[in-house]
Amino acid sequence: IIPRCINKPLLSPSRPMQRLSKDPNVHPARLQTGEYDKNILCAECDNSFSPWDEYARDLLFDDFEKKNILHKNGRNAENVNLGYYSLPYDYTKLKLFFLSALWRTSVSNRSSFRRVNLGPFEPEIRELLKRKDPGEPSIFPVFLCRYIDDLGKRLMLGAHRSRLLGMNIVNLFLPGYVVVIKVDNRKVSVPIDGLVMQPDKPLIIGTRNIKQSPEFSDLKEILLSQTNK
Repeated sequence: IIPRCINKPLLSPSRPMQRLSKDPNVHPARLQTGEYDKNILCAECDNSFSPWDEYARDLLFDDFEKKNILHKNGRNAENVNLGYYSLPYDYTKLKLFFLSALWRTSVSNRSSFRRVNLGPFEPEIRELLKRKDPGEPSIFPVFLCRYIDDLGKRLMLGAHRSRLLGMNIVNLFLPGYVVVIKVDNRKVSVPIDGLVMQPDKPLIIGTRNIKQSPEFSDLKEILLSQTNK
């Protein structure tokens, strides 16, 4: 579901990845290459997504901190630099990667993605992908944040629907990132408008410490549930 090439930061030569659940009745599962669902795409369709997957890998993961400068705007309570990255990018390729990953999570039956259901938006995204059309920035707007603490960089939470400033969104997690995609017909609220991906403008990536993020409560539940297994 999340492409193998994107999962590289989670791979270790000494042990496989593990999927953990906050359900105390669900035991940890080993994942050699990540979550895979053979029932959602034929090989030809899967291959059509590969150029977008590989572009996202090259842009967001391969030597990211060596290639990009963090524009600092302060430090948090743990003395971790906060700020944002601004980098040139291909709007079409990156937006199509995010939409394809979102679509895959929605149509998959894997338990990690059961909290994502796009409803009437699913066929709309499928048609965009078939046409290789990322849509205007106002169509499924996307913005993303990068975790800059060690814990946040080394995990990937399960995607889920949520709300932000009164809008319906999906939080799509990649290793070290949270990607926020609006699945709502309402206009983007002003406080996040400057972060939304735009063609012909730099990609703005905010920074975040997972211990100070909304998703940290989910992470604590997951970790605490492991003590009872």
